[in-house]
Amino acid sequence: MVFSVVFSSHINLFFHNHFHRCHLHRPEIRVSVRRSRHPRVSPALGRAPRESSIPITAAAGDGGTAEVNPDPPTTSKDTQVLDTHARGGEGYIDLFVQMLGPDNNPLDRDHAVMTLWKYSDGGKDSIDSIMMFPSCVNLVLRFLKSDNPSTTEAAAGLLRNISSVNMYRDILAESGVIEEISWLLHQSFLTIGVKEQSLCTLWNLSIDENHRHKIARRDLLQLLIKLLDDEEIKVKEASGGVLTNLSLSPCYHSIMVEAGVIPKLADILRSDAGGSRIIRKAAKTVLLELSKDDIYRILVIENGLIRVPLIGAASYKSFRSQPHSWPSLPDGTELERTLRPSRYGATDLLLGLTVREKSINLDEAKTNAIVGRSQQQFLARIGAIELDDGRREEFGSSSTKEHTLLSWMDGVARLVLLLGLEDVSAITRAAQSIADASICDHLRISFREAGAVKCLVHLLSHDDKAVQEAVVRALDRLSVSDKVRKSIEAEGATNPLFSIIRHAKISERILEKAANIPHQIVDPEESMERKVMDE
Repeated sequence: MVFSVVFSSHINLFFHNHFHRCHLHRPEIRVSVRRSRHPRVSPALGRAPRESSIPITAAAGDGGTAEVNPDPPTTSKDTQVLDTHARGGEGYIDLFVQMLGPDNNPLDRDHAVMTLWKYSDGGKDSIDSIMMFPSCVNLVLRFLKSDNPSTTEAAAGLLRNISSVNMYRDILAESGVIEEISWLLHQSFLTIGVKEQSLCTLWNLSIDENHRHKIARRDLLQLLIKLLDDEEIKVKEASGGVLTNLSLSPCYHSIMVEAGVIPKLADILRSDAGGSRIIRKAAKTVLLELSKDDIYRILVIENGLIRVPLIGAASYKSFRSQPHSWPSLPDGTELERTLRPSRYGATDLLLGLTVREKSINLDEAKTNAIVGRSQQQFLARIGAIELDDGRREEFGSSSTKEHTLLSWMDGVARLVLLLGLEDVSAITRAAQSIADASICDHLRISFREAGAVKCLVHLLSHDDKAVQEAVVRALDRLSVSDKVRKSIEAEGATNPLFSIIRHAKISERILEKAANIPHQIVDPEESMERKVMDE
């Protein structure tokens, strides 16, 4: 008796006699399975068409993100035939799993793994049917080293679909899937489909914290970072997804930083090219997770990004600007009036956007101050501020949703804008962020040009102790710069600082900082020596 499988391409495969011996009592069977016309555009996971690869939060307790879409894909009629027989106990899945064995005809084996891949697109029930045979995973792993790119992609795609089901991730990890895929990704001349399927398998496996240690290896991390420059957007998104999940475990932060993840992801966020929303959000999440550490936060700032608190769009309702006033520099210097000011700030915005193109004698700090302020105030006026950052529910831990990352220019302007709101929490967090970001003279002067010194000195008289402490800390960090220190003195900070020292009930550390600022003004050299010794 001969078993024949007919594909839509009219290829007849004849199995070896050992299949005949296993099924002596079965009549001749013809199973029609349609091969994919485009193997590289197969569905991403058991439930997700690849065209809709939008990550959402993984199941509770997983602690990571996966590529999942709850809408089931459309299943072909031919695949439904296989599904119906499998549920009826006919054993066709058993047949195809046996076809994966190394003793079978290579062409039969290739078509078997492709058929199982397509069948696994049916969702969890289909994957459950395949995983009833424990040997399946080990057999599929061998196809990752196939010379046929389509077969390799099918094997990686099948593993990807299996890894989308939480209960099978341990089985895959224990079978050596991570090690085999790591080897595969280091090979040259991989097709786009192979890279995408392999990376998405790692993405799914990295959801489980217990499996991340196998992925967080220096060589694989460097490869993931390199793949962020891949031309295929799906490959870049999958690489970013793996890095996102790894960043959720602080124990891997050091090796990620050593591999060079911060400069690469910072470049993605600073890029004006737009790019994929998914990869940009992944980059932001990773950097926010890393910036929880003081040292790594400094590295993020050095790469051109500032961590800014998210306070909610409602808090900006207290923002009040002078709608009919002529725009001026943050330090109060007015510009020549050539146009009628706009009630809603359009003049201010256009002035900020075009100031670089005009023959105005401004240094870089002043230019960035007016451009940044114009953009941030305009967003606040029209209610569009924090609009994009409010959609980050699917990424990261709860603490990362309290902050965003902005470029130096926009970050400085946003923090100064927050100082002028009525929300006490927003003011406190903004002052704390200014202190954290004041790591170099360039940024200290940028804050001064943006008007931060005047706002902070005014807030020294605030009746909230948390605000006072945050403001004192910010002024202490800013006063390291000679130019900024002179501005602090010119704004009259000495008297309110002395008042805080005499009357305020604040911590000894903040009290010391409050006393240090006037001391720096009187004797900057001695104060600087003491600060260096303390650090």
